[in-house]
Amino acid sequence: MKYKTQIILALFAAFALLTGCSDQNNTQAKLDDSLPVISMADLVKQGEQYKGKTITVTGRFGGMCADGADFYFKDKLDLIEVIPPASGLPSDIILGTPLKIQGVVMVRGEHEETEEHHEEGEIEPDVKIHATVIQTNRS
Repeated sequence: MKYKTQIILALFAAFALLTGCSDQNNTQAKLDDSLPVISMADLVKQGEQYKGKTITVTGRFGGMCADGADFYFKDKLDLIEVIPPASGLPSDIILGTPLKIQGVVMVRGEHEETEEHHEEGEIEPDVKIHATVIQTNRS
């Protein structure tokens, strides 16, 4: 009888480790509150000042780019492009969803040629963010 109890306990422990004790919900990156929060207007106007720096910016989801990988991020009339993190976008994003994004600022120089292929007439912002964290900002 003691042997059966040990087997049942071992199976129960294995099952709990494989299913119930998973830490998957906590693997999403968190915002770093120590990073500066920059307004979208300042970022667009003074992009060179923030080039290569990790910052936080707030705005709204403006839709996917034509390439299907990046998306537009806007605040009033200002628009930038965001490269999502490897973890992807939050699943509950729709057009106009308020977001907080942290990431590294990239600025396209006037003389740089881009390998990106945008559809004719599509605006390509000079400032991009390579996001490390994307968080919905519904509060």
